[in-house]
Amino acid sequence: MNDVGDRDTIKEYEDRWVLQPMRGSRVVRTIWHTGEVEFVTDRSFRIVVGLGAEMAYGSIAEDAPGRHALTYWPQAEVERMVSAPILSPVLFKSGGLRIALGNGWRLIVPERGPEVSAMVFFEDTLMWDRSEVFSPAVFPIAAIDPWTGQRIVAPPWPPRPDDLSVGTNSDDING
Repeated sequence: MNDVGDRDTIKEYEDRWVLQPMRGSRVVRTIWHTGEVEFVTDRSFRIVVGLGAEMAYGSIAEDAPGRHALTYWPQAEVERMVSAPILSPVLFKSGGLRIALGNGWRLIVPERGPEVSAMVFFEDTLMWDRSEVFSPAVFPIAAIDPWTGQRIVAPPWPPRPDDLSVGTNSDDING
């Protein structure tokens, strides 16, 4: 797992996670609930977003004329839009979500208001939600250097020196 392009590795940048394991998957079922919609992929991911989540074709600028909430389109149209392969699934640490699809459409949950619910599950495990909950137990995470694109490999912590005198009678955790 030395290759940061590894399909089963989540790439972690300072401000976001890129869910490599979701790349190439397709939404195979859309479930409409009161107030939210669930997109189920062929790789056991579920993307659950509030109906205020947005779709945009091409430009993702906040003021793009073609960027609208899911409720702007008929449900069948939304289902058609999300049916292409997922190219870039990005979960922002600030609470936003952006999923780029192979047909040019993007599913967007803005980082700033209005507040829209958003969660990503793998099978039944919550991996991410807007409060930045992230469960690394499912896939390995590789921290990526934003300048080089290479995996950040930190050296292991050195062992405690044998001659270090630690006073066990102290309440001071640094002592």
